[in-house]
Amino acid sequence: MGKLEGKVALVTGSAHTIGKAIAIGMAKEGADLVLADRDVEAMKETEKTILGLGVQVEAVPTDVIEEKQIDTLFVRTMERFGRLDILVNDAGIFNGGPVDKLSTEDWDAVIATNLRAPFLCTRAAFRIMKEQGGGRIINIGSISAQRVRNFSAAYSSTKFGLVGLTQTTALEGREYGINCGILHPGNTMRDSPPPPPPGMTPPLGPGPQPEPSMKPEEIAEAAVYMACLPPDINVLEMIQMPREQKYLGRG
Repeated sequence: MGKLEGKVALVTGSAHTIGKAIAIGMAKEGADLVLADRDVEAMKETEKTILGLGVQVEAVPTDVIEEKQIDTLFVRTMERFGRLDILVNDAGIFNGGPVDKLSTEDWDAVIATNLRAPFLCTRAAFRIMKEQGGGRIINIGSISAQRVRNFSAAYSSTKFGLVGLTQTTALEGREYGINCGILHPGNTMRDSPPPPPPGMTPPLGPGPQPEPSMKPEEIAEAAVYMACLPPDINVLEMIQMPREQKYLGRG
């Protein structure tokens, strides 16, 4: 019997990389899954994998910058399962560039995806969890929430903001049995690496790496650990990174 048997988990950004690994990891612990991603074909592959683990899955095509689509996501969740125990806010993008050349459009896109969307999902989940007597929200942050790099103004700003959203949600959730924590990954390999932003290191993928990196499954282990804790225990903040990654003093 898995540690999440009888639980329902919703994971945004679950078609690729960290989100996909987290969804599969929770399914292995017996949770039923709601998948949300705008990459429908890739999400179907995640769905197929999870179905093979013997749990139920609801895959909902979702662009998290669209509030109406998020509303539909949570309606579909309740129609299918009637409850929500775990929300993982993983969906995110990186539009980088020097701060004096960063377009308003790029800034707004990152804010909408990385900060506004987690707020919308958190608000919807909080309402459900408050009514049912508890639940857990896990936000996927970044070590960029503490140690920034050049050309990451929008991305780093959203991850700093996500810390504030996490702490506020954890505080307001106490009396309702709602836990909220944030997991900060360091360098993580991607299954479909995007082109690097100007001035940034090359994307992390198969082959030689510019810096040490982790597998998505290794990050998923931490998220699953947080999800499996007793309801009276919360991990408020966790940093996970390769031992040799430049973080402390990277400046």
